[in-house]
Amino acid sequence: MKKIIQIVILSTVFPCGMIAQDLTFGAKAGGNLATLTNNDDYEAKFGLHFGAVAEWEISDDFSIQPELLYSAQGYKRDIEGRTLRAKIDYLNIPLMASYEVIDDVCLMAGPQIGLNLRAELEGEGQEGQRIPVNDVDASAVFGIQVEVDDSFFIQARYAMGLSEIRTNIDEKHSVFSVSLGFFFDK
Repeated sequence: MKKIIQIVILSTVFPCGMIAQDLTFGAKAGGNLATLTNNDDYEAKFGLHFGAVAEWEISDDFSIQPELLYSAQGYKRDIEGRTLRAKIDYLNIPLMASYEVIDDVCLMAGPQIGLNLRAELEGEGQEGQRIPVNDVDASAVFGIQVEVDDSFFIQARYAMGLSEIRTNIDEKHSVFSVSLGFFFDK
């Protein structure tokens, strides 16, 4: 019953015609440079991200951009002459607010929830060893988007981890990313 009430309220506040007119969908892909905070032994690890984006234009200058992204994160660490690589993959769900500060340049900020898909070590004798990370990760994301034309865009972002990736260990994600993307029918 509670869900039905929420749907009725949302339908009243956001008429379907208005949402459909100002909602566009697209895709993006790019690279990450990820590591963990609070430990100088960790080095940044390169990974890829890709997924779906949507943009709901609220006004000429302001929009909301929800996304659904696969993101390969992790870190590298040298221990006694061996390099270990932690592969930590997430299904990230950012909800970005976007404000156009000058023509075709937007500042973006918003929360992100990450659902852990895999966490394993790579390296001598460590292949496939599971890393005990938390199932859910929370981050604050800040960035800039440059619109190349009406359909294509370039983004640069920083995701600052808000939650520990492992219980009782003060280590959080720190991820820089660059993306190329496009919107269908924009």
